[in-house]
Amino acid sequence: MKRNQKNMALIMAMLLISTGVSGGVAAFAEESSTVESTTVNSSSTATSSSSEEELKINAVALGNALTTEQKDYTLKELGIKGETPIYTTTGQDLMSFIPDGGFTADWAVYSSVRMETQKKGSGITVDIATPKNITKITSAQYQNAAVTAGITDAKLTVASAVPIDGSGALAGVYKIVEESGGIINRDRVEVAQDEMGVLSKITEENKDKDGYSDEALNAAQEQAKTELAAKTADGQNLTQKDIQETVENALKSQGIQDVMTSAQVNELTSLMTSMKDKNIFEDFVNQLDLSKAKDQIQEKSKGLWASIKGFFSGLWDSVTGK
Repeated sequence: MKRNQKNMALIMAMLLISTGVSGGVAAFAEESSTVESTTVNSSSTATSSSSEEELKINAVALGNALTTEQKDYTLKELGIKGETPIYTTTGQDLMSFIPDGGFTADWAVYSSVRMETQKKGSGITVDIATPKNITKITSAQYQNAAVTAGITDAKLTVASAVPIDGSGALAGVYKIVEESGGIINRDRVEVAQDEMGVLSKITEENKDKDGYSDEALNAAQEQAKTELAAKTADGQNLTQKDIQETVENALKSQGIQDVMTSAQVNELTSLMTSMKDKNIFEDFVNQLDLSKAKDQIQEKSKGLWASIKGFFSGLWDSVTGK
């Protein structure tokens, strides 16, 4: 098996063993989605600014525009029952994390988030606690953006007391990490916000088309990122043509290529190009904990996974020589 095939297979294996599918210049008007709870696996975790130890976080970031009654409602929806650090997401935070988003210091933020770190390898789980009030951004979109930004191994619960698009919640996650002593890479955050905006825009444009789904788009996005990371791991110098072909193949594999317009494909290609320019695919490779791949695959090899257990076992043996 060639080296690039091994890298691709291992990274796709890590993608397959996640328990669900994974998720702008985001100056949204903070607009419905269904109740969603999905998980995407990745192995990096937030680290302390003073050491390499993993941060342990269970905190909330509330929007600054909430009234006292709305705060109580939001905290209840987020599942807060005892003492938990509570921070406030402001317009200044939006300007800091999303400098090109058109936000101002007095921006009213309503969407709020609770972040709970999980054990290494758990991946990201997103629960939208108030689906009727988070009207634009889906669980899969939050996931894709969080992974791109470097937020991993965490449960994110999103809520709002009023109908809003939900763009302020991810900024709240970034604030929680920094307030807890972690480090947020602004380059990755910028691309993550762009990603969330692009995916949300494409879903809005295609929502009434037969054969289209937000889940399929986000699955294609995660697949394309995984494939490009595999090529990067193999030392390939990605060209614009490579990136566009990878995007098109991912859309085709998810059955939505014919639904997408050329402009939308170009938007996704530009987004992936930005990820390449900011070395995010290299980061994805570094985040994968391949040493745990075999154990995770074997653990999942029951029921549906029994049919692919033999393949993955042979794959691992061919790579390790065991």
